[in-house]
Amino acid sequence: MSWSPEHKAQTRSKILKSASHLFTHHGFDKVSIDQVMQDAGMTRGAFYKHFSSKSELYSEAIIYGATQGAGRNLSTATDIAQVIERYLSLHHLQPEKDACPLAFLVSDITQREPLQQKTYAKVLQGFTRFLEQKSGKSREQAVLATVLMIGGVALARAAGDETLAGEIIQTARVEAQQQLGCMAENKAGS
Repeated sequence: MSWSPEHKAQTRSKILKSASHLFTHHGFDKVSIDQVMQDAGMTRGAFYKHFSSKSELYSEAIIYGATQGAGRNLSTATDIAQVIERYLSLHHLQPEKDACPLAFLVSDITQREPLQQKTYAKVLQGFTRFLEQKSGKSREQAVLATVLMIGGVALARAAGDETLAGEIIQTARVEAQQQLGCMAENKAGS
């Protein structure tokens, strides 16, 4: 029996959603194809109908996570202040939440193949362009805000201390807002 193109696309999306979540929270080496497929509610056999390797899945999961997972929340923001507020929040650090692959894979990506590193770099460039366009500020200001936002989330996640994580998120949020000209009311720990 042949599946419809819609069913194939839904299946692929389901696999990517599971892979994105597992890779961002555990890294490439700690996640197996079997774990991804089990999380997606499918068998390993279905994997090879959509992907040729775990490495290919990892690359596509980075894109998926940035555009359909955590990134989708940012794309619906009405202004740059809301983008920063949504991204730099303790909520973003919760293990059950979709996480930004840029922040959560910042160390993992350095151990990957050039193809995965290139995919990560493209997504990083896209994130910076998004901030630049959404804010109307210079490329340099958008790059600095990118560093503050991704670095802030990565460090807060690694802090291992909720108070310190909150301070990192709050400070990064204030500085990113300053860079992109949107000194909105800050909510500590949001």
